[in-house]
Amino acid sequence: MRQILNRRLWFLFLLKQLVLKKSYLYSTGWVESLKRGYPCENDGSEIPWMNYPLINLLKERLNRDLNLFEFGSGYSTLFYAKLVRSVISVEYNRNWLSLMDSKIPDNVSLIYREKDVDGSYCRSITEFNQEFDVVIVDGRDRVNCVKQAMGKLSKTGVIILDDSDRQRYSEAIDHAKKKGFRTLSLEGLKPSTGKLSKATILYRQDNCINI
Repeated sequence: MRQILNRRLWFLFLLKQLVLKKSYLYSTGWVESLKRGYPCENDGSEIPWMNYPLINLLKERLNRDLNLFEFGSGYSTLFYAKLVRSVISVEYNRNWLSLMDSKIPDNVSLIYREKDVDGSYCRSITEFNQEFDVVIVDGRDRVNCVKQAMGKLSKTGVIILDDSDRQRYSEAIDHAKKKGFRTLSLEGLKPSTGKLSKATILYRQDNCINI
C-alpha cells in the first residue's frame, strides 16, 4: 500500500513540475496550446505546429525582407505573416481554406489546389513569377513539393521539411543532398503533443537564415 502511495505522490510531484510557470511545457506555450486547442504561445499568439527548437530559430532569423511560400496553410500562416514580407500558402481543404481566409492579413495570399500526387498541388509554387527565400513543406505530397521548390528558390533560399523523421520523406532529403544542399535537423516537442518530432532545413552555404 505504501509503495502505491509513494508512486502516486511521485506522479503528482512530476506532474506539478511539468506545468509550473517556469517549466518547459508552460514557458513554451505547450500547456496553453493544449488548453486552447491550437498551437500558440502563452498569450494565444499563433505558432506553427512544428517543434519548438525550429519555431525559436524562425522567430530569430525570419525578417521583413523575405518572401515565403507554404505548402499547407494554418496557424503557421498567421505566424509567418508577422515575420516576413509576404506569404503565399497553398491548401487542398476548401473548408479549412475558407476558415483561414477570414483570418489572414494583407500580406498573405491563399490558393486552392486539389489533393494529388506529382500534380498541380506540388507544382503550384511554379505558377508564380518570383523566387522565394523560404519554402515550408508541411502539407501533402511532400517529396514532390521539395523537388518543385528547388527551382523556385532565391540564391539564398532555404526549404524546411517538417516531420522529416518519417521514412517516406527520406527521398526528398536524399534528392536535396544530390543537388548540393546541406541539411540541418532540429528535434523536439510540438505544441500539445508528447512525442519528439523532427524537421529538416535544406540550405546552401550562403542562405537567408544564416546557418
